[in-house]
Amino acid sequence: IIKEEMERAAHEAREAKARATPAPAVALSSSFESNRAKFPWPTTGFVSQKFGRQNHPVLKGIVLQNDGINIQTKSNEKVWSIFDGEVRVVAFIPSLGSSVIISHGDYFTVYSGLKDVAVKKGDKVKTNQEIGQVVVNGEGVSELRFQIRKNTQALDPMQWLKN
Repeated sequence: IIKEEMERAAHEAREAKARATPAPAVALSSSFESNRAKFPWPTTGFVSQKFGRQNHPVLKGIVLQNDGINIQTKSNEKVWSIFDGEVRVVAFIPSLGSSVIISHGDYFTVYSGLKDVAVKKGDKVKTNQEIGQVVVNGEGVSELRFQIRKNTQALDPMQWLKN
């Protein structure tokens, strides 16, 4: 679902640029970009899995590709939008919970592993607006999967979030 939305959004962005991108989209993108390393964290907790390729913690010889970061947190912890934008997708994924994709011009933030989602497709959101709560999985772990993308390209959220 996330991949399909990213591909659709990239296609729309290419079409918009061909028609001369409207000023608000350009302003929003440059605003997002100029805030690199200043964004608030989407939830409290610690990074339990980093961005990129890494060895599986238990299964030898298995390499994982993480297109974002996983943030382990307390149960029922709130999740907030890191920047102003528009909700493009709210989808339920079995065994993961709900996912929310927010558009910020050419940039997107993806929040997966949610319950009690407080936004719907088309909503305009503000920085630090609550978008939901982290779901507790079958093993009793609460973990947000968070991504930042420029069109379809996955970016390392650690380079964008305030340290």
